Amino acid sequence: MIPLRIALAALFLMVAVTVQTSLLPHIAVAGVVCDLVMIVVVGLALARGPEWGAICGFAGGLMLDVVPPADHTAGRWALALAVSGYVAGLIRRETSAGPVGPVGVAGTVVLGAALSLLLYSATGSLLHDPAVDWNEFGVRLGIAAGYDVVGAIVVIPIVLWVMRRVLPARERRRVLP
Repeated sequence: MIPLRIALAALFLMVAVTVQTSLLPHIAVAGVVCDLVMIVVVGLALARGPEWGAICGFAGGLMLDVVPPADHTAGRWALALAVSGYVAGLIRRETSAGPVGPVGVAGTVVLGAALSLLLYSATGSLLHDPAVDWNEFGVRLGIAAGYDVVGAIVVIPIVLWVMRRVLPARERRRVLP
């Protein structure tokens, strides 16, 4: 089942990168698009834990770093999404006694958006990226967090449902009747 989980995670990430880079820029709000890749990473981290979150975040971020129209130094999104995925997975681990509710998922998405945007902007400042504007950071963060929560309402339940259906036989006997 592990190869199937990996294939599903890769499929989710490839679709998210494709949609985020091709369709979502057409419905940007103040130049900010919904961070669909981060939402998928948070969903995968909530489904499988911090290690999966970090690995999927790195893979999804690396795809964002190299897919056109990439106009920044490669690795910035990989770092930002790996940290966001790891933190989201830690939230899953802390709430492993029960499911993460809708408020917890929304909070996790807002935290992921804040972490990823902060790390991406901080690495951009360190690398002297002229596109980084700290004066507009708060506004961009507010728009991004709101946009991401709306996107998470649709995306995260799908990711969680699919990833929970792919269980090894020994886990399936314990979870499913």
